[in-house]
Amino acid sequence: MIETENLTRKFGDLTAVDNLTLRVDKGEVFGFLGPNGAGKTTTVRMLCCLISKTSGSARIGDYEIGSQENALKVRKIIGLVPDSVGLYESLTAYENLDYYGTLYRRTDSQRKESNEYFLKLLGLWEKRDALAGTFSKGMKQKLAIARALVHDPEVLFMDEPTANLDPEASKAVREFILELKKQKKTIFINTHNLDEAQRICDRIGILNTRLMAVGTPEELERSVRGRKTV
Repeated sequence: MIETENLTRKFGDLTAVDNLTLRVDKGEVFGFLGPNGAGKTTTVRMLCCLISKTSGSARIGDYEIGSQENALKVRKIIGLVPDSVGLYESLTAYENLDYYGTLYRRTDSQRKESNEYFLKLLGLWEKRDALAGTFSKGMKQKLAIARALVHDPEVLFMDEPTANLDPEASKAVREFILELKKQKKTIFINTHNLDEAQRICDRIGILNTRLMAVGTPEELERSVRGRKTV
């Protein structure tokens, strides 16, 4: 579902992502693990057609990343939960979702059904008429996740979905991701939280500008077992 080959992005003399070759299968939950500045967000921004690549290639589904025509097609089949939620805080929770559903040209009945479904699933239905600006960080993050799903995308990108959330809100977000996993959504998650990645991801890639390792949580654990620092 997601393929890259030698995908590279440079900012002047700085190489943010260096020759990334990776494959994520349909229905897989894939975690990108690495410290801040490792290139995780840059990778997602390239795959979501928000910034251009410097070299290499990438594909989402049937569409090659790189042309303006394909960028519009890619955006129709993906959802993005960015590191900064960027909600319209002067609109209610329901109005935020309805606005984005309209942008994706969903019908009135489709919007009504999806808005209610996701707000209930994320425990926000009772707050549907409250302004987004009054929400806690956890509630805003949940609403941002719902917003990314209103058009029923095939692929969901999530950039640090539990960053700066309290334990209860983090748990709710993880549980929702696992619920999406049951629906066979392809989910690509950026995180620096190893425990979180182990709990929800089928495979994990370790990135530090270059892809250092990739495998299931069990495979990666076995690869470092027995190593120690003297």
